[in-house]
Amino acid sequence: MKYKLETIPVWDAVEHSTKTCIICHLMEQSEARKIEFYLGNSVMNPETRVRVNSRGFCVHHYRLLTEGGKPLSLGLMAHTRLQETARQLEKALNALKASSSPRSARKAAKQMQEVLAGREKDCLICEGMQDNLNRYLYTTVHLWGSDEEFRTALRDSGGVCFHHLPLLTQMAPEALSGDQLAVFCRELGAYAEAWLQRAVDEVHWLTQRNKSQYAGSDWKGCEQAHVRAVVMEIGSGRIHEPPGRK
Repeated sequence: MKYKLETIPVWDAVEHSTKTCIICHLMEQSEARKIEFYLGNSVMNPETRVRVNSRGFCVHHYRLLTEGGKPLSLGLMAHTRLQETARQLEKALNALKASSSPRSARKAAKQMQEVLAGREKDCLICEGMQDNLNRYLYTTVHLWGSDEEFRTALRDSGGVCFHHLPLLTQMAPEALSGDQLAVFCRELGAYAEAWLQRAVDEVHWLTQRNKSQYAGSDWKGCEQAHVRAVVMEIGSGRIHEPPGRK
């Protein structure tokens, strides 16, 4: 499967994300654009409203939408979304209200649970971000294989977190073949080792800098090394996700 190339944003991330995972940087931008889209003029588009009515958003992205400062936009979507929910729940609610025995109550409750579980399984923003993620991963591997300057820039960038690193290796066969694929995996492993060691050294200096004997010493840019250490481990986009979200 071939993916559309997104060379400009990937190059921008490699050149400017000197302290963070380049894929995390790209995905944070992608998420912000998706939130802006669904709180913008798209709410007046009938096709968008139909998609929101039927599929909606996950808990994480509903929270970001509520924090987006656009109550009218979210209100318009919520109104028709709830109307669709009421339509789908009508039969189950009527059955629940008419329950005359424990058996009928359990049956009605199960029916209602199935309807609501179906309403909660999708997220338009997650789906759109997954599409973007695949393009960013593919573009990163493609640029590595076709541009020597990009190889150098990637090596000297903020790196790739250990959440996104295996995704790059899984994408590699889509863009590379033969000896080039093996070389990519070897070099990516070397890059990852260097990125990891840098994170270890930075967080170590953070712990040392807080000791009395180092008071007044240069922080060497390590004031947020503890945050970068967490990002290196799990990726920045996953730090604030609610429990249970994959």
